[in-house]
Amino acid sequence: MTTTNREDWLSAAVSELRPFFDAVGAPLPANVRVTCGFPSNAKRSGAIGECWADTASADQTFEVLISPVLDDPLRVFDVLVHELCHATAGAINHGINFQKVAGLMHLEATSVKGWKATARAASFIPTFGSIIDSLGAYPHAALTMNSKKVQTTRMLKAVCPSCGYTVRLTSKWAALGLPSCPVDSDILNLA
Repeated sequence: MTTTNREDWLSAAVSELRPFFDAVGAPLPANVRVTCGFPSNAKRSGAIGECWADTASADQTFEVLISPVLDDPLRVFDVLVHELCHATAGAINHGINFQKVAGLMHLEATSVKGWKATARAASFIPTFGSIIDSLGAYPHAALTMNSKKVQTTRMLKAVCPSCGYTVRLTSKWAALGLPSCPVDSDILNLA
């Protein structure tokens, strides 16, 4: 199977997963949409997937987001399985219904975050490996969330060489001339 974009790949994965959810007695609703996008609090929490309840959508569709920081097909697939578990009946949170379905879908809780973060159980790859292989490469290159340059202070530090008196000023004012120390009248040096 060849897909030309991320959404086609994710939609094909959902189609392949539907029979597995049916087999464990937790069918996926027909109204599920998947996309590659940042979860709402990804920067703060590090979330790599999110499922929005159908009640949040204007057309009553479950919206599943897979983070664009992911590009490994196996990891994308297991995050997708986790998020699709939320779309099953009564499992929008990480409660007992979610835990039951996630366990049946070959996921296990991580020791640190419980069921909020899951890992592939030993049976995951034997169960889903051929599907992941058939989907082919995930047509996406990972994005880095920390690519924005952090603004440093615009203030320059000027220090008296004699007593250590310190003042901060902008480069505009430093270019006009550095101030003198009020204690011993020395000209301050940029540190």
